[in-house]
Amino acid sequence: MSTILPVGLCRTAALRAAAVAVWVVVVLAGGSAWAAKNVILMISDGAGFNVWIAASMYQGKLGKQLYDGPEWVTLGVSTHPLNLSSKPKRSGVQDASLVYDPLKAWDTAEAIEHPRAPDPDNDEEDPGPKTPTKTFAGYIYLKRGATDSAAAGTAMATGIKSFNSAINWSDDDKPLAGKTIAELAHAAGKRVGVVTSVQWSHATPAALGGAHNVTRRDYAGIANEMLDSTWLDVIMGAGHPEYLPTGKRNPLPLLTNYRYVGGVASWAKLRFGSHPGGWTLIQTPAEFQALRTGPTPERVLGTAQVHGTLQQQRSLVKPVPADKPYPYSPFDVPLNEDVPKLAVMVEAALNCLDDDPDGMFLMVEGGAVDWACHANQGHRMIEEQLDFLAAVESVIKWIEKNSTWEQTLLILTADHETGLLWGPQSDTIPFQPLEDRGPGNLPGMRFNSGNHTNSLVPLYARGAGSQRFLAEVVGTDKTAAEKWRFSGRYVDNTAIFRVMKAEIEAQAGKSQQTPQPAPQAPATSPAATAPVPTPPSAPTAASTPAAPTPPAAPDPAAAPAPAPAPAP
Repeated sequence: MSTILPVGLCRTAALRAAAVAVWVVVVLAGGSAWAAKNVILMISDGAGFNVWIAASMYQGKLGKQLYDGPEWVTLGVSTHPLNLSSKPKRSGVQDASLVYDPLKAWDTAEAIEHPRAPDPDNDEEDPGPKTPTKTFAGYIYLKRGATDSAAAGTAMATGIKSFNSAINWSDDDKPLAGKTIAELAHAAGKRVGVVTSVQWSHATPAALGGAHNVTRRDYAGIANEMLDSTWLDVIMGAGHPEYLPTGKRNPLPLLTNYRYVGGVASWAKLRFGSHPGGWTLIQTPAEFQALRTGPTPERVLGTAQVHGTLQQQRSLVKPVPADKPYPYSPFDVPLNEDVPKLAVMVEAALNCLDDDPDGMFLMVEGGAVDWACHANQGHRMIEEQLDFLAAVESVIKWIEKNSTWEQTLLILTADHETGLLWGPQSDTIPFQPLEDRGPGNLPGMRFNSGNHTNSLVPLYARGAGSQRFLAEVVGTDKTAAEKWRFSGRYVDNTAIFRVMKAEIEAQAGKSQQTPQPAPQAPATSPAATAPVPTPPSAPTAASTPAAPTPPAAPDPAAAPAPAPAPAP
């Protein structure tokens, strides 16, 4: 069964939608900017709209999450890379076939998907079925134009599209030195941190932590650049070389186990407190807990005592054929109590970063949502998204206790969708909605891929500068609006960088710098998209600074469009 929004919410939709033009004009007319002291970006890796919906169904909170309130800007995000190469092509030209096209994305025509040979250097690319298989044209389109986490991270960290595998590296084969949000935040006087539930030198924390590398696979090189950087103050995640993915001690670690922490020599310096970066290494749950309050070291490296993910790999999960009943349920295997929860790590990071009068930039990644979706583990996907949502709750509590929404910009999003997750018969019913089976029960769902897709992902933003996203809208996807019950308007993932940069520079007194242009949406039929009117005072790609934000406003973009008929 599909779930319908509460009637009261639908009744307010038209009023809120009518307010959009008013607020956009106010934003763009030059009202005083909040100028965010704190910028916090939280990324649920691989979590498309249906992951967020599935977790809400499991919790019994569909439409009732903290980010569902009217104070939040709610949009979609397109995530395509510059091209599908895993190496620089030196063209800098956007592959137009990858730019999100709603008409192609929702094509329900039956089609035959054939096996193909993906780039051997890109393990995120969907290889297709082993034999020709009947499916839908939209599924094929979405599976064949996907970004990896490196290119997506680079887009969010620098506002620049690049090739898959690039960590803040241009298609011209040059490092984007000094151009990352981490480096810009540091230059503005802010403290900077990254927190993740996977190895801390993986693509997302590497990109948002300001590393620069031509390939995401150079984990040791990335780790060492992060450790040697001048701009990072807090790094937390997994990747401990002396432990197994299950969290048990590894009696014979291989040399390759040390790559996520910079290699054997770097790890030895960290362990003995002699690393030239001046890092204080913490490892145990008690050490993470202790950092939640009180004085903190100047620079903190938290490496939880587990090799891969905090929890997703704690026990073996045997693959289940899609046509068989799913035998697992969330938390059927007790959690590993020897590692901290993501929320605890985040609370520790906030305490480490919050003493600077200039504020902070913090990126938090629920990285193992992606790992669970790659493995088509519905129960572990729910566990990981709930862990991420608990961290979101911790951040919101911190803002409301220790800061204000006028001082802090909070962005929740994903870097891409993984798994092409839809309803339980979505292999024969295209884009079938998830089935809500009540709180505490896995929703009815099916993965239609084991890799990334080019689907839209959600964005929820609140606080200082959040209204800037309204000026970044590049298209409206009516089918997405019907399926996922939001306005259907979407931005490009590079907009996340532009909004964060504008707020950081406004707070640092540099708000007049020109933002980079937003990519344009492809022309599609009126059936797939609706035109997005541009206010007369909207910023152009080359001339006008990002718009300042009024200090308090109901968020018109957070409300869904007027209620369409329930999706079939």
